[in-house]
Amino acid sequence: MRKFPFELLFWCAALVSLFLLSPSSENHYSLCPLYNLGFDWCPGCGLGRAMHLLALGEFELSWSLHPLAGFAWIVIIFRIVELIKHFKTTTNYG
Repeated sequence: MRKFPFELLFWCAALVSLFLLSPSSENHYSLCPLYNLGFDWCPGCGLGRAMHLLALGEFELSWSLHPLAGFAWIVIIFRIVELIKHFKTTTNYG
């Protein structure tokens, strides 16, 4: 019997945390390596906040923070679906 895929758990937890993220909070820890090294600009900056706003239906504000937020949602949801399909076909339920 295969183990439960950790990647599936990771992506599901990431989407839940993005939905619960408060973009108006000023004091948050950043996982961005460029930000932590002291750089002011990063190509991914604002993506998490934009994905959160997109989940809440704030399309214009989301687009202004990062235009690839919708694409990121599609990619992550597609990956979750693929992992579930793979897990279901390789797991013996009997």
